[in-house]
Amino acid sequence: MKRPLACLLFCVSLAHAAIADELAKGDCEAPQAMRDLRHCSFAGKQIEKLDLHGSLLDGVDFSNARFTDCDLSGASFRKANLKWAYLLDCRLDQADFSEADLFHTTFDGSSMNASRFTRANLFGANLNEVTARGADFTSAYMKDVAMEESDFSNSDFDACFMQRAVLIGSRLRDSTFYTAVLTGAALEDSDFSQTDLTRALVNGARLDNASFAGANLFMSRFTHAVLNDTDFTGAKNMPSMLRKMIAQANK
Repeated sequence: MKRPLACLLFCVSLAHAAIADELAKGDCEAPQAMRDLRHCSFAGKQIEKLDLHGSLLDGVDFSNARFTDCDLSGASFRKANLKWAYLLDCRLDQADFSEADLFHTTFDGSSMNASRFTRANLFGANLNEVTARGADFTSAYMKDVAMEESDFSNSDFDACFMQRAVLIGSRLRDSTFYTAVLTGAALEDSDFSQTDLTRALVNGARLDNASFAGANLFMSRFTHAVLNDTDFTGAKNMPSMLRKMIAQANK
């Protein structure tokens, strides 16, 4: 491990320890915001308008829980279990889901600006009609994820595995996808303008009416991708194979 990364992880662990020291231990039967609730379980619970903003929930079991119109902004869910949980129309801005298990978790309609999902398991998760500007999905496992009609502008998807991801009608402008895998993804009507797709795999993806205007395509691969009215205006470092595919599609 390189020293800068090791120092960063050490600093993060110190920050979490400081937060734990500052927050009072919460009541699991009557949970409140800004509390340390790591000793609680919310598995299977159904609660409307739950407010746990700023709470410490690392490692907590939320499996099969159903929360609607909740406020979990700024809360920490590091390594928490949210398998099959529903967080509908919730406020999750600046929440930390790093390394959390989000297997088939549903976030539909939620606000997730500047939230963190680094190294999280998002297999089969639903993030439809969400606003997640400036979110960090670095190294997340996102196979079969549904992310339709959402705003992920200026977000980080570096090293994400997004095979068969569905991003139809979503906005991803100014986001980064360095070495991301988007093989077989459904990207129709999506906006990838000004994105960085360096070394990304977009093989076999559907790109109907999608925009890659001004995108950096250095050493990206689009083998067998479907190009119908796809906009590559001003794209940089376009691979020669993609140029040939565009010329063929325009015949």
